[in-house]
Amino acid sequence: MHLSPSRFVLRIVLIGVLLSAFATAQDIAPPIPQKLIVHSNVLNEDRTIWVRTPHGYDHGKDPLPVLYLTDGPGHINEIGSTIDFLVDNGRMPPIIVVGIANTDRTRDLTPTHADVKNDDGTIEHIPTSGGGDRFLDFIQTELMPEIDKRYRTAPYRILAGHSLGGLLAIHILTSRPDMFQSYIAVSPSLWWDDQHILHQAQQFFAARAELNKSLFFSLGGEGKDMQNGFDQLRKTLTAKAPKDFRWESARYPDETHGSTVLRAHYAGLRMIFSDWPVPRDSTGMPEGGMAGLEKHYRELSQRYGYRIKVPENTINGLGYRLMEMKKLDDAIAVFQHNVELYPASANVYDSLGEGYETAGKLDLATQSFQKAIELGTKTNDPGLDSFQDHLKRVTGKTNEQTSPPDPTRRFSLLDGLQFDHSQISYGPCRSLVLSYHQLQPPVVFVKGLAVHAIGNQNLSRMKCRIDLA
Repeated sequence: MHLSPSRFVLRIVLIGVLLSAFATAQDIAPPIPQKLIVHSNVLNEDRTIWVRTPHGYDHGKDPLPVLYLTDGPGHINEIGSTIDFLVDNGRMPPIIVVGIANTDRTRDLTPTHADVKNDDGTIEHIPTSGGGDRFLDFIQTELMPEIDKRYRTAPYRILAGHSLGGLLAIHILTSRPDMFQSYIAVSPSLWWDDQHILHQAQQFFAARAELNKSLFFSLGGEGKDMQNGFDQLRKTLTAKAPKDFRWESARYPDETHGSTVLRAHYAGLRMIFSDWPVPRDSTGMPEGGMAGLEKHYRELSQRYGYRIKVPENTINGLGYRLMEMKKLDDAIAVFQHNVELYPASANVYDSLGEGYETAGKLDLATQSFQKAIELGTKTNDPGLDSFQDHLKRVTGKTNEQTSPPDPTRRFSLLDGLQFDHSQISYGPCRSLVLSYHQLQPPVVFVKGLAVHAIGNQNLSRMKCRIDLA
């Protein structure tokens, strides 16, 4: 059947999604954030921290980027689900999320002390405001070292903040830019303290020649004060952005100040990891095959500052695609490479076993499935039942090749002529062959298909040299 390029790519995408879901054998329940209590000498208080690690974290060894999140309890599950979705679709790497719970929110998220003038002209005094830099000292000197000590962290950090948290994100970028590599500022409250942080940002960008950082900022359908600060920041960056500084902005007029967070987090992560997806040709194959994949992830490693291996699922997807194309030797080589990269994964051995099985190398397939079951049992892999089913399947095929014919079975062919066991021969093709030698030329039945034999010799020595009638 001929498939148009678009339908063919769709087919590959669907196969990739199914392989990803099956190969990782993930539990469908989302990861549950862990609660930590970190005492801060800087703030002279205990702080509650929620840490969300990705699926399979406990069985991995590779370092992961870290996203620090203000208003942690309110957003960690939302952004965590967004991350899971993007990871499953090959749009970003799995990352650790560190959600910081509030004690005095206005104190921690405002960089300057200020009172707030209400619409009716009254003044709201906020005596504890302006503690943002002490809060940043806590994050930089106490929280980050604690997270690095407890978890496998890569030297790539992201800050995501909403409202006053977005204000703080702009403040960090323009006062401590090296604290994070990327920033997401959702509906930043740039109106605070007569736009003090906006003016600070304008001066920073005017003086900065180069800045290898990323910023995404957004706004919902919000009031004039919020719109004014957003528009001015966008105008500043449009007029002059530092070299190598990557930035995007977005407006969501149909969202409220609260509901805009979901769309902004999704868009911000997409922007930060815009170069993450694997380049593919018109058929859905990775450009350059396995060598192309390795080149792509070497380039990502250079950009993000830590070694990034080709993901297990990405390699598996290439292997199964090669199997579908009947390039079995290439598929097996890809699966073998996956075993070398991820020797602790039960799934890579299961996939290698399927490659061997498809190529007819049943002994090697058996060994691979047995290894998958061994590892899957140790790690309580949810795919263990599938691994066991695969071993049973290949064992059945092996038994079919080695089992002798049943002497009690009789066959009725050709107008009622009877054949018994003595008239059944088994050739090297491992297919059932029934012969009646009195016919000229002899007639052979292979799995129910009538074929003519070549010559009139003993059919047990034909070595499968037969032509379809």
